[in-house]
Amino acid sequence: MMNEVQIWKVRNYLLSKNLPIDILIEVEDHFITQITQILQNEETDFENAFYKVKVLWEKELSFPKFNIQFDLNDTTFFVKKITGNLLKENLKTTFLYSLCVIIFVLIFAYFLNENSFGYFSLTCLIIAYLSPIFVHFKNRKDFLLARHYDNYTLTYYQNHILIVAAGGGVFSQALFNYRSGMSSDIYSTMHGNFNWEGFWAIFCCFVLLFWAVFNVISQKKYLIQIEFVKPYLKYLRASF
Repeated sequence: MMNEVQIWKVRNYLLSKNLPIDILIEVEDHFITQITQILQNEETDFENAFYKVKVLWEKELSFPKFNIQFDLNDTTFFVKKITGNLLKENLKTTFLYSLCVIIFVLIFAYFLNENSFGYFSLTCLIIAYLSPIFVHFKNRKDFLLARHYDNYTLTYYQNHILIVAAGGGVFSQALFNYRSGMSSDIYSTMHGNFNWEGFWAIFCCFVLLFWAVFNVISQKKYLIQIEFVKPYLKYLRASF
């Protein structure tokens, strides 16, 4: 069995690799398991077993050579691969949900008059706009943990939370202009009177929905991962 000092050595080594803490926890478990197996199966000491495991993980935990001299917060190949796959999964899920929502909203153009459709679709957009803001304030303490420990990345998903503030202004401006003409263009296009204004209005609404859905999905996944990370915070140093 490994003692606390040895576990600290493993933990500090992994922290030096700039791993998001939720990923680090899982990698640390693998390190401890592999080191323990070597100690049980071979006549060797901790330092040698630790070295062997580091060699096994050398490729995954290496930094890109062309970037490491310029970026002190560079991430390893292992993290880049994982985060790349997570981003693709998020974007795919977001696209499918956004497509379903925009189709649902547009279908009502055939059942409502122009004025009613305008208010209905505007209500849907407002709900979409407010959803990530509501989730953020409802779970404000959990989201603030990323700031309290800003010298670490607690979870990969915290990088997406900033998009709420970045895109909120654009979304609010689009909502302000929606009833002044965009809804009429969409309604006209859906009733066979195609025009480019209607096409771009539909596309704009889809982008806004995509922004909102992406944020909500990222927030939900952040909250799941932060619960996983919370017990580990006692090993980290808060910024303030």
